[in-house]
Amino acid sequence: MLEEMKKILDKIKTITQQKPFDYETAEDLINELNLEEAPLELEKILLASINNDDENARIFAYEYLYYFDSEAVFQAALTGTTDDNDLVQMCAVEILGNLAKIESLPYLEKALKEEDPSVRCFAAESIGFVGTDEAKILLEKQLDKETDSFAKVGIYSSLYFLGEEAMLSNIIALLDDSYHLTVIRSLSVLEDCIDQANKEIILLSIEKLLKRDIPISVKEKAEIVLEKIKRE
Repeated sequence: MLEEMKKILDKIKTITQQKPFDYETAEDLINELNLEEAPLELEKILLASINNDDENARIFAYEYLYYFDSEAVFQAALTGTTDDNDLVQMCAVEILGNLAKIESLPYLEKALKEEDPSVRCFAAESIGFVGTDEAKILLEKQLDKETDSFAKVGIYSSLYFLGEEAMLSNIIALLDDSYHLTVIRSLSVLEDCIDQANKEIILLSIEKLLKRDIPISVKEKAEIVLEKIKRE
C-alpha cells in the first residue's frame, strides 16, 4: 500500500512540473488517495506549486492544500488571497476559513473588496468562521455597501451564524433572486440553518420556490433541501 501511494505521489509531482499542467490527470491521481489521511509528502508537492506560472497548477495546489493545517499552508493561503486568478483566491480564502485564525482578518478584509463577487462571498464566509467581534464588525461594514446578491449570501450567512438571527429573512429573500447561483447557494445556507425554531418558515419558503418556473439546477437543489427538512 505504501509503495502504491509513493508511485501516485511521484506521478503527481511529475505532473506539477510539466507544462502545460494536466489538471484532469492530476485530479484523477489525487482522488486515489485518502485525503483525510493525506501524507505530508503531498503537502510538500502542493506547496511547491503555489508559485507555478501555470494558473491551473496553482488552482490545483490551493484546492487540495485545504486538507492540511500547517503554518506553511496558512502562510501559503495568505499569499493566495492576492493571486491574479479568482479561483486561486477563492481556494486560499476557503483555507483561511477552515483554519480560522484571527491573523487572517486583514487579508480577508482585502478579499472583501475584490472585484469578483464570488471572492467576496467566500471571504465573508471565512470571516464568519474566525468569529471574533472584529470579524463581525467587518461583515457589518461590508453589508452596508455590498450590492451583489451572490456576495450577500456570504455576509448574511456569516452574520446569522454569529448570532444575528434577523439575517434569516434576508437569506430567504434571496430565493427570489434572478441569479440562479445566488439561489442555489442560499438553499445550501438554509440547509445548514435548519433547526426546530425556523424549520417551518424555511420549509414554506422552499415549497413556494418550487411552485415557480425555475432553472433545473435550482429545482434539483431545492428538492434535495426540502427532502432533508422533511426527514428531520
